[in-house]
Amino acid sequence: MDLPAYVWFACNFDFSSLCGWTRETGMGAEWLIQTNGAPAVHKGPTLDHTGGPGNFIYMQLSDTDPPSKTGEDDDDEDKVARLVSLPITATDTDLCMSFWYHMFGEHAGALHIKQSKEAEGGQIMWTVSGHQGSRWREGRVLLPHSSVSYQVVVEGVADRRSAGHIAVDNIQIIDGLNAEDCKDPEAPTSPPTEIFILPMDSLSQENSELGGPGNMLKTLDPILITIIAMSALGVFLGAICGVVLYCACSQGSMTDRNLSALENYNFELVDGVKLKKDKMNGQTNYSEA
Repeated sequence: MDLPAYVWFACNFDFSSLCGWTRETGMGAEWLIQTNGAPAVHKGPTLDHTGGPGNFIYMQLSDTDPPSKTGEDDDDEDKVARLVSLPITATDTDLCMSFWYHMFGEHAGALHIKQSKEAEGGQIMWTVSGHQGSRWREGRVLLPHSSVSYQVVVEGVADRRSAGHIAVDNIQIIDGLNAEDCKDPEAPTSPPTEIFILPMDSLSQENSELGGPGNMLKTLDPILITIIAMSALGVFLGAICGVVLYCACSQGSMTDRNLSALENYNFELVDGVKLKKDKMNGQTNYSEA
């Protein structure tokens, strides 16, 4: 088996065990193991950091908190879940700790990685807070060498507004990694939307380039150009047929009206004046009389 460096430190929680780590309780929250196949009682992830079935730990707020020593309402106090490692005695070298975390929701809380020494309080070496996207991210923190042994503390913090949707997986020490490379890898994210304010000259130049002859056609797909051309041709032919049909109908109606007019109004030209035939007949009879 390919055992990781500092095997007593590494833990992926796959055997429903905290390995060599110790869970501290009594501070309003605690770390619990989410086992594969068990129904999730939290709003965090359902799969481990590999995207497959596996175990990980998540922060769970306690339903009942211990009474405050002062007897006052402790709703404003932070709720803390801590996971403490075994003492690290290799203090003559820097170590690079790697882990995966998942923080979901606007009020997800905060996650700290501390270096705790016996004579001193825990010193925060790495921290992140708030919503970090609905996915697992890798975190790396440099543990500097120390003159005395120390312990590593994975600490989740939730205030009265936070729900504490924090999960952690695959804690280990990366051996042989330079201190410069012991930093959080850049997670692949979608590029942010940026708004550029362009000068009027450059804007008019871009518009003239886009509106130049033939530039719009170059950006269109050939199939789309063919469809547009065939549609335009169909409209043009349909318009021609409509005009021809209208002219034919108009010509036929005019011919019928002309024939009926000739039948009802028979006239002759006399000295440039239009006279009806019956009037001319009356004048003829008068002349004969």
